[in-house]
Amino acid sequence: MKNILFITADQLRYDALGHMGVFPVRTPVIDRLAAEGTRFENAYCSNPLCVPARASIMTGKYCCDTGVYYNDQGWGEALDTIPRALGRNGYYTVACGKMHFNPAAAHRGFDKRMADNGLDYPRYLAARGLAVHRPDRPGNDGTPHSDAGIHYEMRLEESHLPLEDYVTVYTSNEAIGELRRIRARRDCTPLGNEPFFMWLSYIKPHSPCDPPAPYNSLYDPDDLPPPVRGENETGGYCKEKVWYKSHWDVLSEEDIRKFRARYLGNVTLLDEQIGRVLAELEALGIADNTLIVFSSDHGEHMGDHGFMQKSFFYDCSAKVPFIFKGPGVAAGRAVPQMVSHIDLLPTLLDDCRLTQPYIEDGTGRPVYGESDFGDARSLLPALREDGALSDSRVILSESGVHGLHVMARRGGLKVNYYYDSQRVELFDLAADPDELDDQGAGMTLDDVPADLRAALHEILRRAGRYHGRPYTFGPHIWRMFS
Repeated sequence: MKNILFITADQLRYDALGHMGVFPVRTPVIDRLAAEGTRFENAYCSNPLCVPARASIMTGKYCCDTGVYYNDQGWGEALDTIPRALGRNGYYTVACGKMHFNPAAAHRGFDKRMADNGLDYPRYLAARGLAVHRPDRPGNDGTPHSDAGIHYEMRLEESHLPLEDYVTVYTSNEAIGELRRIRARRDCTPLGNEPFFMWLSYIKPHSPCDPPAPYNSLYDPDDLPPPVRGENETGGYCKEKVWYKSHWDVLSEEDIRKFRARYLGNVTLLDEQIGRVLAELEALGIADNTLIVFSSDHGEHMGDHGFMQKSFFYDCSAKVPFIFKGPGVAAGRAVPQMVSHIDLLPTLLDDCRLTQPYIEDGTGRPVYGESDFGDARSLLPALREDGALSDSRVILSESGVHGLHVMARRGGLKVNYYYDSQRVELFDLAADPDELDDQGAGMTLDDVPADLRAALHEILRRAGRYHGRPYTFGPHIWRMFS
């Protein structure tokens, strides 16, 4: 039975990797994963926000079925998860790094949780006489869009911590230690039957963007491409976007350029640390029996369209890297069809032969039947040399932080619908990859192509059960989508 190492970076946009050719960023380790494995060119998160995205990754369900749209929400224990499904089949499951579960100490089916940035990392620093925050900087006051919060989140230049104590290095050290412990007590070799599943979750390059030296000055802001901006974007924005953009007007163009450079510095540090973990798999003699999956929970605007952070459906925010490498995975393959984070659960179960029906034809090739995974689809056929996915699939994404809005994409067409303002956006990404030409002005849902319209109506119907439901955010109680 094969091991699974699922690696994620928080708020890593899909094109901030060297092999994408957009930014002059050095990521040789991840580039090699892409070259030696299969990468999905059009993979989307279910929600461009941390907790909702992670809930969907773990359960294989869209937000309209998990009920999670905000960072202060958890999901019901009745929902199955990847670690629970694998654990039932003999896997040892461990969560290493940022999980962002609610409640914070929940295990969600993992046998072990460790190195959490909010739980374990502060204790680690305290034991070394260090603090999480700079003593001369304001702490994160829970309002990242306030002037003080933006100052903290976006304008930090260099961590006060030594490189060896920075959270990315700490997380890698903890993962390496756990891999050694697993290898010492379990037969997770190709001939063994004691596999492991590790979710290695890095919090960076998520802001605050404060890489330690030398990564804070690795890239010159003036050498980077400028943010994507349209001349008439602001005038054509719906009210939800106008409100959000107003928070970022406090940042100057120089602030944004510096942020982009530090962000990429953190990406390069991340790449190097992933390299250390992969080298450990080799040293332990289990690399050839380990499926590696690399992704992020969502992207980062990085100043594109006048925004920072995430939560809207531009590709820089909602599209994610999705790379598979390991035994049985086709090398050097780029898959153009639409896929989603929710597809991870059935893909892993199929790849490990843990779903039924699974049979082989007369030539020994696997034949996959229909499995009850709802909206999710197994991507295993695309991971094989001769496999293919449907070109007609509609992929969905949802958000609730600015009122309910939903995205549907099929092929080159992307439609975004804002429930409160009843606004439709339509982009033809084949002709307009930067999403600057919104063709949805004056449109209603009735004007949207039939398959996309049907998908949007269905997702709105399923999300409707949460309208007005109370949820907590900090010390306050709010109503969902209001």
